[in-house]
Amino acid sequence: MEVHHHSHKPKNWKEYITEFIMLFAAVTLGFLAENLREHQVINHKIEQNKIAILKDLLADSIEIEHVLAVEDSCILRFNKINNLLYLAKTNKISQAQLIDSFKTIPKLIAYSTTLYVNNSSFKNLQSSGLLGNLEEGDLKDTLATYYEVDFKAIEATNEFFDQVGTVFNNYYPIGIGKLIREKQNFSNEYVLNDPDGFQNFMFDLDKTKNLLRSDEFIYEVQKYYNYLFVYRTNLKRAKKSNDALIRLLRSEIK
Repeated sequence: MEVHHHSHKPKNWKEYITEFIMLFAAVTLGFLAENLREHQVINHKIEQNKIAILKDLLADSIEIEHVLAVEDSCILRFNKINNLLYLAKTNKISQAQLIDSFKTIPKLIAYSTTLYVNNSSFKNLQSSGLLGNLEEGDLKDTLATYYEVDFKAIEATNEFFDQVGTVFNNYYPIGIGKLIREKQNFSNEYVLNDPDGFQNFMFDLDKTKNLLRSDEFIYEVQKYYNYLFVYRTNLKRAKKSNDALIRLLRSEIK
C-alpha cells in the first residue's frame, strides 16, 4: 500500500513577523493588565489610608480647639494675676487686698492640657511604602509638615511645658492644694481638709505673705505666663496645617 506524505509549505518571513507581533502583544497586554490591577490595588489602599488620616485629623482638630480654649482661659487668668501683682508692687492696693483678690481667682495653678496628635494612620501609610506612591504636591508636602515637623514640635514642647508647670505648682503650692481638696472627698474632721480652710491658713503664713511681695514670685509667674504663649504658637501652627490637610483630603477623596 502506497503511503502519501503531505509536504508542508514553508512559512515566509511575513508570517514569522506576524506571529512574533501577536506573541509580543499578548505578553505586553498581560503585563499591562497586571500593572493596571496592581496600580488599582495601590490606589485603593491609598484611598483607604486617606480616609483613615482624615478621620484622625478631624479628631485632632477638635482636640486642638479644646487645648487652645484651655490655653486662652489660662492666659486670661494670668493676665489678672499680672495686674494684681503690678498694683501691689506699685502700692496701688494693699497686701490684704492682694490676698483677698488671690482668694477669688479659681485654679491659681499652672494648669493646662497638652496636645497629643494621633499619627497611627500616617505611620501605616509610611510603613507600608504607600507614601512614596503619593503624587508630589501640596498634600504630600503638608502631610510631611504636619506629622514630621508640627507633630514633633508638639511632642517636644509637651514634656517641657509639663515640667514648667510642675516647677510653678511646687513653688506656689496653694492653688494645687486647694484644687486637690475640691476634687477629693476628705473627712470634715480636720480644718485643713476643707479647701477654703486650707487656703485661709496658707495665706496667713508669713512665708506666703513674703512670697507674694517678692520679685522672685513675679518672675516665676512671668516665666510660666510667657511659656503659655510659646506653647500656643505651636498649637496655632499645628492648627493651620491640620486645617490645610483636611481641605486637601476632602478635595481628593473620591
